Formats: sequence, C-alpha cells, structure tokens
Amino acid sequence: MADALARELEQQFDGFKACFGGEELKRACATLSGALISGKLPAPLSALAEDSDLHVRELAFAARQYAVATAEQPDDYDALYNHGLVLQELSGKLQQASAEQAAMLRKACSRYEAALALKPSSHAALYNWGVALSDLARCVKQSHPAEAVAALHLASQKYAESLQLHPRNPQALNNWGLVLQELSSDARDWGERHALVAAAMDKFRLALRSRPDFDRGCYNLGTVFYTFALALQGDTDAPASRQAKDISVRTLLAVAAQYICLAHALQPSKEIYRKSLGVVRPMLPLPFLRAGFLTAPRSRSIGTVTETYRRDWFVLDHRSLRQASSMEMSLSTAGAGVLSSSSGQRVGAPGVSAAAAAAGVGGEDEPLLLALTELLAVRRCAEPSLPEGGGIWVSTSGVPTGIYLVADDADAADAWVDALVLAGHLAGCRCGEALEEALAPTPARRKQSAALGM
Repeated sequence: MADALARELEQQFDGFKACFGGEELKRACATLSGALISGKLPAPLSALAEDSDLHVRELAFAARQYAVATAEQPDDYDALYNHGLVLQELSGKLQQASAEQAAMLRKACSRYEAALALKPSSHAALYNWGVALSDLARCVKQSHPAEAVAALHLASQKYAESLQLHPRNPQALNNWGLVLQELSSDARDWGERHALVAAAMDKFRLALRSRPDFDRGCYNLGTVFYTFALALQGDTDAPASRQAKDISVRTLLAVAAQYICLAHALQPSKEIYRKSLGVVRPMLPLPFLRAGFLTAPRSRSIGTVTETYRRDWFVLDHRSLRQASSMEMSLSTAGAGVLSSSSGQRVGAPGVSAAAAAAGVGGEDEPLLLALTELLAVRRCAEPSLPEGGGIWVSTSGVPTGIYLVADDADAADAWVDALVLAGHLAGCRCGEALEEALAPTPARRKQSAALGM
C-alpha cells in the first residue's frame, strides 16, 4: 500500500518525493490530505484524513484519489476494485456498528459490484465483496436485522461464485462457513438450522483438507460442533428422544474437542486456542486424540485378493493410528465413556472386556498400526466392495496402494479422516510435540495409566 501510494503521488505531483518515515512524511501527508478536505471530503473521510495514525491518513488520501479516478474513468476496473478495498479497510477505523461505518461498507460493496460489471471473472472482487457484506451484516445486525440477514445471504452467494472461479480457496471456504454458521442462529426451525450447520461444517472441512495448516478453519470447525451441541442440548423442538439427544450431544462435543485440540497444536501460541482447549479437554479420550471402532483388514490379508475385515477398537495419538491393546482400550474408554459413533453405541470401562472380546482384540493377527510419519494421503471413499459404513482410504509409504478402513457411519468417517490428515501434517512437519503436550494426561489419568502398565 505504501509503495503504491508513493508511486502514484510522485507521478501526479511534480517534485513530490515520498519518504516513509519521520516528520517529512507526516508533513507531506498532512499537507496533501488537508488540501483535499476543505469541504470536499465526506465527514467520515475528513476526520480520518486528520487521524494521528499515519496509515489511516494514507488510506483516507487514497480513498479520495480513487473516488476522483473512478468519477473521471468509470470503466477503470483497478480503480474501482482498489477503491472498494480502501473503503473496506477504512470502515474498520470508524465507530463499530455506527451509521457512518455501515454507509462506508455499502459504498465498498457498490465499488466491488461496479468492478465486477467490468470484469466478471475477478474472483478477488467476488471474495472481497463477500467479506464486505459479512462486515456489513455484523455492523447492522442490531439496527437493521433484515438488512443483516440479506447481506449474509448475498455474501454466501459471492463466496460460492468466487469458489467457482478459484476452487478450494481455504479463506473463501472458511468465510463461507462462518456466514452459514451465522445464518443458522436465525433459522426458522430445527430442520433449517441443521441443514445450515451441516453446510458450514462442510465448508470448514474442505478448507482444512485443502490446507492442513489452516488453523482457523480447524478451530472454526470445532466451534461449530461445540455451539451446535449446546443448541441441540437446549432445544426442546429437536426431533429426538432425550436419550438420543444426550448421545448426539456427547458425540458432537467429543468431535469439537478433537478439532480444537488440533487447532491448538497447529498454533500453540494463540491464547484463544489454549483457553478453548482448557474447556473441551475433558471431552477427549486422553491420552488419545480419538478412539472408536473401525472395521479394518486383518493384517495378514492386506493387499491380497482375499482381504478379510474385522471390527476393532482403534486409538489415535501423536504417533500413530493403531488397533488398541486391552490396556489402551480400557484407558480410552475410562471415566464417562466414549461413543463409538453417532449411532450411539456407548463403550465404558465396565464393559471393556466384553467389547474387546467381541472386537477380537488380542487375536492371533499382528495389530494394525499406521505411523503418522508414513502417511501419504487420507481421504473418504465409496468403494462398493467394502463392508457397510463410511469408507476411508489411507496410503502409506509402506502400502502406497492404500489400506481401506470403514467407520461406523459417514460422520465418524469424516472425523477420522480430518484427525488423520491434521495429525499426519503435524507429524510430517516435526510439530508432533505440540499435540503430544496437548494430549498429556492429567495427574489422575497418569496414575491410571501407570496402574494399567502403560
């Protein structure tokens, strides 16, 4: 921004030499901005042009210059687009939720709309129009709620159009998910809310699978699971029995904890992640990130034409996904118990031995273990020859052709895939220590682990 402004000023004002630093620049900006005020700038821009912050004064000056340029050349795409960007950034310097801020955001939206009329293929203009509309919705939510909802719907449309031109843009996917999440809070009934929340989850999930280091997408996915669980818990209109609702709430909270833990591991320095992990950490099957049933090929049959499958209890930590030993199964199902899937099957400490026997834990096959450092790719699959459930394909350096796993349902399969993709990314970047620390058991759990011989 500073360099572009310097070049523009030097071209337009003979003898002007920009110097970004010190009193010389302050005097130059004050002189140039002051020369433009004198009743010609709208009131908000006049105030911003005299702001003590140098960057704000630069933006106010640029806004005026772009306004003049677009008035003289209304078919200048770059001037229209840049005018929108400057107005959008300047709006953040005004009083929050004020009429002036809303007016400036509406003007920014009109600039993007005009720019797109000249260049319909500009995914950047579509994306930033969506951002401006989202900002406008927040600004007028209390004063003009109908306009806020309309702005959110239009923002959703702009993000969708942007992604048609630039598919799998994680920022656009993440912002689209936030818009859908916001719309779900004003849904007319439970069915509409559920559909909007599911769509938001899908956008966040696509964002983090496109870029596994995208901690914001991971965190937002965790928060949407968490808020939906609380909404379900308190909603008397939800079409489910009390028992089914309790099961769904516990499942959603456990999945929320998984994503928030992974976001913290991706960016341990972010305070909001640390605090959120403190809230949801008791919902994790510590010392594991995830635990549950998977139907997997018996180790001796992997890669053969007679592959045979068996449903076993698996655990995932910072090192590997593996078939749990009896001790690991006891530990991961201790306390309040965990749910194997959204179908509601509950596995608790008292029933471990029976469940283990049913799953075949401790059989003659070597337990299946997939080291995270050896993962090449993980994705959902729809292989018709697999047992019923949610299919997962995992390629490793040892078995590059892939190993097929089956979760109990589609929701569980998605959660397993995301956990493997992100944990594998952390291990591959040699950042597994952050996840290991996040999963470190509490003192009570450490005593229990010691008692189990782990």
